[in-house]
Amino acid sequence: MTTTAPVNHCVIDGYDLVAEKSRYAFPDVEIAGARLNRGTAKVDVRFDPNDGVATVTRAAHTRVAFKTTHDADAPVIELGYPIAGHYAMARNGVHLDMYLGVAQKLLDENHPRLVAAVDTLVKYRLALRREIMTDDYHAVREGLTGIVTTTMVADELTKLAAQAFPRKGGYRVFLSNSGTEANEAAIKLAQRVRWRRLGRKYGTALMATLMQQLSIGTVAYFGNSPEPVYEDYPMFLVACEASFHGRTLGALHLTRSKRAHQIGYSKSRWTRHIKFNGAPDSLDAILDPRPLDVIVGQPGGVRASLDAGKVPAELVALFIAEGFQGEGGYVLGNRAFFAGIRATCTRHDILFVADEVQSFARTGQPFVIAHTGIAPDVITLAKGAWTGATIAPAELDDELETGWHSNTWGGGKMFDNAVSYATLTTLANDADPLFLGRGYFENERIKGEYLRQRLAVLAEKHSDVVSDFSGLGCMFGVTVKNRDELIRKAWTQGMKLLGAGSEKDGVGRLRVLFLADVLTKEIDDFIDGMDRVLSAT
Repeated sequence: MTTTAPVNHCVIDGYDLVAEKSRYAFPDVEIAGARLNRGTAKVDVRFDPNDGVATVTRAAHTRVAFKTTHDADAPVIELGYPIAGHYAMARNGVHLDMYLGVAQKLLDENHPRLVAAVDTLVKYRLALRREIMTDDYHAVREGLTGIVTTTMVADELTKLAAQAFPRKGGYRVFLSNSGTEANEAAIKLAQRVRWRRLGRKYGTALMATLMQQLSIGTVAYFGNSPEPVYEDYPMFLVACEASFHGRTLGALHLTRSKRAHQIGYSKSRWTRHIKFNGAPDSLDAILDPRPLDVIVGQPGGVRASLDAGKVPAELVALFIAEGFQGEGGYVLGNRAFFAGIRATCTRHDILFVADEVQSFARTGQPFVIAHTGIAPDVITLAKGAWTGATIAPAELDDELETGWHSNTWGGGKMFDNAVSYATLTTLANDADPLFLGRGYFENERIKGEYLRQRLAVLAEKHSDVVSDFSGLGCMFGVTVKNRDELIRKAWTQGMKLLGAGSEKDGVGRLRVLFLADVLTKEIDDFIDGMDRVLSAT
């Protein structure tokens, strides 16, 4: 392929991508008289979406809502029009959605398994039910079928983790409602486990000396007890530069990608950051590997190590990283870096947390961290999984006590759990006749290679704007000049695009996300749309 013209023949791993188009037989999606068909839809915009209606809509919103992450001229999405796969209808025609709710959409929302899950909820009047998984156990009334409990969702998640990263004793799950909540749970889990284990190893007297050296007192309100409650706990967290793990204050200690996330917010003094894809020994370089009793007993105690720029290794509760950095620019993790970090974590019993919130099920297998060749201890995910989840080794449950963590709804929203279960089981088990019996992860791998080939041609044709691209499966990053202006221009031409991180010196990365059941047609329409936008730049 040497041009961006339509491809007449392309076979990858024995699969003819162009022949796939002859099998498209999707039913129309119809809403209030508007119809859209995934197999025949074309990107077609008849007028600029930034018209008077859009201006009025934005103004009405800004009068009542605080600023958040969207720009003042961000797209206005009209509810009530049909969506089919990557195609979305609006007043001005049909556009191609490459945004996917910042990776929230993983399958076509009209997929039969998702539709059946929702229909079952409506049938049994459960669509609005919100049960509290953290306070109640859930069972299904005898004689009813298709109802999903939180236990079923947790079971599917533990199976996925065990298949990818076998571990003696298996895994358990804490369900929540978002990615930042999943990471908050990981922080609390890791810190509690580390503190408990240190107390057993060294005893309360040494731990009290540690706290005295750091000028950390007890909380008088809780009184005296064999285990006092301290005002603070020196449980260190290590994350990467350019990382994004959420915006709640706990997760924000780990996030380090944009200035807006940082200014004015209190930070934990127990957090450190190292360079993503840096030296394999970069975590080692900031650690004091000696036993904690030796460090506490040295002249100057633990402060001497901290003043020297070293963190006692036994005080580090977790290392967390995205295997595919999102806000950092859609950058895939380096195998050597992660191998070195994994070895350090193993040597010092530090929990390795893989943040899969955005990357889950995008890259040809459930977890992108597997591509780096290492196995994490804890996995956090949300977005495409439809529920927040913290997956961790089952034996850690022994270190926890009732009430260690909970959350509103407790991950027990019936709608989210039903769609999550349908998504997880579809990805894990289904073979789609449209793809000649291939599963969705295999579809991602094949379509990812096709996308790579087509991006290479696009980048060569527009080398004055596109400098590089990289990715796996249905998750790629593309480096372009004047990124923010290109995104604005693309919206007027029927392409809904999203950047990754900040534009620097006139250059930035575009996120390119496709559904797990992506069609050859949708990749072709994306390349054609990008060609039009880049030609007009």
